[in-house]
Amino acid sequence: MDLSPIAEDYLTVIYRLESEHGRPVRTAEIGDEIGVTAPSVTSMLDNLNEEGLVDYTPYEGVELTEEGELVVRRLIRNHRLLETFLTDHLGYDWTEVHEEADRLEHHVSDELARRLSAFLGDPATDSHGDPIPNADLTMPEETPYTPLSECEAGETVVVEQVPHRDPDVREFLSDAGVGPGTRITIDDVPPVDLLIVELESEGHTVTLPIRVARRIGTRSVDDRVY
Repeated sequence: MDLSPIAEDYLTVIYRLESEHGRPVRTAEIGDEIGVTAPSVTSMLDNLNEEGLVDYTPYEGVELTEEGELVVRRLIRNHRLLETFLTDHLGYDWTEVHEEADRLEHHVSDELARRLSAFLGDPATDSHGDPIPNADLTMPEETPYTPLSECEAGETVVVEQVPHRDPDVREFLSDAGVGPGTRITIDDVPPVDLLIVELESEGHTVTLPIRVARRIGTRSVDDRVY
């Protein structure tokens, strides 16, 4: 099936919103994410529904079909393999690769993805710590990371997974010196939705909003495999 990049973007947005909300996705939510009008969303959903990629009922919402989910998992696999290649072999920083991979993911064949994965050593996670679907498009089990927000004062952990889709959050973490591999110690957890951590490599403390710390995956230094 030949899909345009914009059609694939619609499916990806539906996949993510379904995962976040656990319910059918509203057309207004899709329009807000993609930045298009309601009639444009409705037209695309009608087309995707005819292709058997979504189940769409006007005024009730839209869900991916099994076939639609497979399309998205293929895109996720392409995207995360590309991010890993760009950071590991082309010198990109983890903060730079998301948009590059967004542009390229639509043009990767299954054969190229297979060869790229083999070249990278068939990684289970990408450069941000997110799981990579395997060649059968099976998503690995949830990664065994502990959200930074759940760590206790005095605990030392290593950052394994970082949020990177939101440019503002990405820039904030980069400026603070927090990224994959950063070793930090929890200094304090004030009762005001903040977390104070000390960065071992930088030798200074950083205050993180709990809403950001909740999206940072960590592993205890005692559990980390080197």
